[in-house]
Amino acid sequence: MSERSARRIALSAGEFRVLEWPGAEPPAIFLHGLTGVAEVWGPTVAALAPARHSFALDQRGHGHSATPVTGYAVVAFVGDLLEALRVLGLDRPHLVGHSMGARVALVAAARHPERFRSVAIVDIGPDQWRANWQSTVAAFDRMPPSYPSAEAAVGGARNRGGESADAALADRQDDATLRTVALARLRTLPDGSVTWLANREALKRTVIAHRSRNYWHDWERISIPALLVRGGTSGE
Repeated sequence: MSERSARRIALSAGEFRVLEWPGAEPPAIFLHGLTGVAEVWGPTVAALAPARHSFALDQRGHGHSATPVTGYAVVAFVGDLLEALRVLGLDRPHLVGHSMGARVALVAAARHPERFRSVAIVDIGPDQWRANWQSTVAAFDRMPPSYPSAEAAVGGARNRGGESADAALADRQDDATLRTVALARLRTLPDGSVTWLANREALKRTVIAHRSRNYWHDWERISIPALLVRGGTSGE
């Protein structure tokens, strides 16, 4: 597979980071889940045959993208996606989302079907789920502000694999995948310790906003080809 490249694009909310993999047209754009970064899609893109021209976005409040003070409802994420399509010059790409990103994908596909060729919704549904956002916020609040090393952070994520806030990071992933994904989510502090790239308060506002209402109306409006992928050991 050809080497990926990274770039930053200017959207209304600020600068966003995008990874791009060359390949066959039409393109696909991938949206990560809560706490995620664009790198999580590397193994998926590598598995596509023939290779697909692919893009993955660090979404707002995540990775190396903008963290606005407000604006963490699903519609704000959808707005970022539509702007990114315009800036990147993508005409009706395939749309793929996982977990939080899949919630964004299903709403985008329902409300803007003319912008996408198809949608894949991975491991989430349209339901409201108060207990889920409460447990996720509590898990974020229990996480330490930093770790003495990257290895300690990876180990901490593995040990908390059953907690909602870490599910996308550590739940039932093999060690090599876990380490690769975890390292991409970290930044080093001046004292040599590490912390997560994502803004914790932004993550909490995101999960509360996204899980505090249902999206059945949008779900029923999806008119483009759609694939629902259910996690075999997921609680969704």
